[in-house]
This record gives sequence, C-alpha cells and structure tokens, in this order.
Amino acid sequence: MKGAEIRKTVLTSLLGLLVLAACNREESGFSRAEIRQMLSDMEGTYHGTVKVSYHNGETIANFSDGMAVSRDSLRFTLSLQPIAELVRDEAAAARLREIGTAEVSAGYDFMQMDSGTIHFHLHPDDIVLYGGYGAPPTLKIVFDQLFGGDALTDTKFLLLNISPAELWVNGERCPDFKQLVYHFQGTCE
Repeated sequence: MKGAEIRKTVLTSLLGLLVLAACNREESGFSRAEIRQMLSDMEGTYHGTVKVSYHNGETIANFSDGMAVSRDSLRFTLSLQPIAELVRDEAAAARLREIGTAEVSAGYDFMQMDSGTIHFHLHPDDIVLYGGYGAPPTLKIVFDQLFGGDALTDTKFLLLNISPAELWVNGERCPDFKQLVYHFQGTCE
C-alpha cells in the first residue's frame, strides 16, 4: 500500500509539473499579459439574439433571449429545442425538450487583436446528459472545434458561433442528426 501511495504522489507531482509548464507557454504568440488583458476586455455577461441554422444552410430558429458569459473561458446557454426537432428517436427528443437548455463551456484560443477587435477560436466541451438504468437515454452533444468569433471591446459587443456537430444516444451516433450552427450576437450589461 505504501508503494502505491508513493507512485501516486510521484505521478501527481509529474502531472502538476506538466500543467505548470503548459501554463507558462505563450498562446498563439501573445504574451501572458496580452492574454490577461484580452480576457479582461471581454469579461462580462452578454445578452442578445441567437440564430440557429443548418451548417451551410437555412435558418431554422431565432431566439431573442440568448446569453453568453465571458470570464477566463466562455459559457453559452444552448437551447436544446432545435436539436430535439431533428431527432427521430422519440425518447431522445422528449428528453431534450424536457431539459430545455444546457450550458456549453468553451476555452478561448486568441488569433488576432487589432483596433479594439479580438478574434478568437472556441474549444467547446461536449455536453453529456446522463440517463440509463431505466431512466431516459444518455445523450452526448459533440461540438465542432473550428468555430469562434469576435469581440469589439470599445462597444462591449460579442459575436460567436458554436456548432453541435454530432448527437450520440446511449453510445451510438444518431444518423439523422444534421450539424447546426448557433450564431450569437449580443452586448454586455
């Protein structure tokens, strides 16, 4: 038992050093001070509109109550209703409608900063809505990692795109799900 504890402590220490080393690297050529400044400039709760469309296709929904919160990462409130409308699996669709909204968390990857405009990519975490054992099905929404947006710092305006690319129901990819894009634009309180 003592040997296992020592190995665990050594492994934990090594992982801590790797995380520390990763945090010391500059992102996309920006210094830590520039990244802190961009995060500070973008910080706030943004309210606005959300347009949901098929990827490279027609608009299928509009919402006037969109919300995004920017701190050291982004949190975006995602309506599950448009996803529910695309799913033929009745249990999955009913579960999505029942839940209503889910919060997407996404990290920033800053690309460029010029004249009060910050350009960024987003790296959203997948959403897992657990079920199983006699409960509704477990659902997983997988997001495309190629989308992002812009922040206009002098007017506190945020524009972003988040794209659910896949839906998984109980560990199986839903074949009838078509990729969507949620286009948000809003201003800070």
